[in-house]
Amino acid sequence: MKVGILTYGMNGERMTGIARYAVELTRAMKRIQSDLDIVLLNPYPESDHPWYREFPTYPLPSLKLLPAVATVGNWQLHRAALALRLDVLHDPCGIAPFLAPKAHYRRITTVHDAVPFVYPEPQPLPARVVFRTLLRATPRTADAVLTVSQASARDLAKYLALPASKLHVTRLGAHRPPAMAPADVEGRLARLGLGSTYYLFVGALHPRKNLARVVDAFRAVRAGNPAVQLAVVGPRSWGAAGLFRGLEATAGGANGIVLTGFVSDLDLDALYYGAQALVFPSLYEGFGLPALEAMSHGTPVITSHVSSLPEVVGKAAVLVDPNSTSAIAEALERILQEPELRSRLRGLGIERSAQMSWDSTAMATIAVYQALTHS
Repeated sequence: MKVGILTYGMNGERMTGIARYAVELTRAMKRIQSDLDIVLLNPYPESDHPWYREFPTYPLPSLKLLPAVATVGNWQLHRAALALRLDVLHDPCGIAPFLAPKAHYRRITTVHDAVPFVYPEPQPLPARVVFRTLLRATPRTADAVLTVSQASARDLAKYLALPASKLHVTRLGAHRPPAMAPADVEGRLARLGLGSTYYLFVGALHPRKNLARVVDAFRAVRAGNPAVQLAVVGPRSWGAAGLFRGLEATAGGANGIVLTGFVSDLDLDALYYGAQALVFPSLYEGFGLPALEAMSHGTPVITSHVSSLPEVVGKAAVLVDPNSTSAIAEALERILQEPELRSRLRGLGIERSAQMSWDSTAMATIAVYQALTHS
């Protein structure tokens, strides 16, 4: 079977989120089925990311920008699929540029969440256009739609009117973190400006990530615990410029907030290992990969009782109302003051994360490929 993977948005500089999904998925699919012929349909032939050297690539440099992918990209991808004699064209980015006439190959898109429908206002215009045009057409243009949680599947079925026969849940996985010596962890944390007692927030700073309430809750807890810090890991994003500027102006020193920006994978591993807890009370998630990654490191998790997050963490986290600053602050205080709670959550988190692997994601994805190509 020959599968083409569209790599829009994966230029190798910051392979997070959807890019991490595509990288881990393709590696796992090749690992468990070595005869699967995977080709990366690559808008970034200049990228030096090692992923692009692990698989054959087909350059599509004109598709670096979303407007191109959503318009002429439909035809360029169609021609590439025909030229490569693909059995499956898989868009893992949730764009679904499938308006070209149907041919012998099967067309699959992974739509990770329904954010532009649930939270339409903060979305950038290109994303809103894609969700209201290309994705609206997926019941007719795609042979299958993958998504990453049952909660996301319910939302997509509702907003896109997708029939159950076309919608498949393939949960994400956690990578197995490397063992790190305590001295290595401490050294990396020190270089980032962190001491031994800190909470961790990970994610692009969209408004729905709820960082404003996390900061307010942290400040309330820090009033009685002046040594504790908050590490905020992730790039600023649309809709959060004002909050980010405010944090930049007050971060560090007496404030206790450390803005790390984007960090390397090893620095992120160290941040997970050293944290008192991951604080992730998002208002909406299609999956919530940071929660799973934290659990795989044995890091206690505080997260929301809404959308996909209870489905991901099970009983291995403290669940809070994300709209309640006081509830978030109470959870932060409990983590700090109850070592037995931290210990219990570490054990439960490791056990929970072991149930979700990229190999499982890959097997579920290949099963969809096979069902479509044999139908």
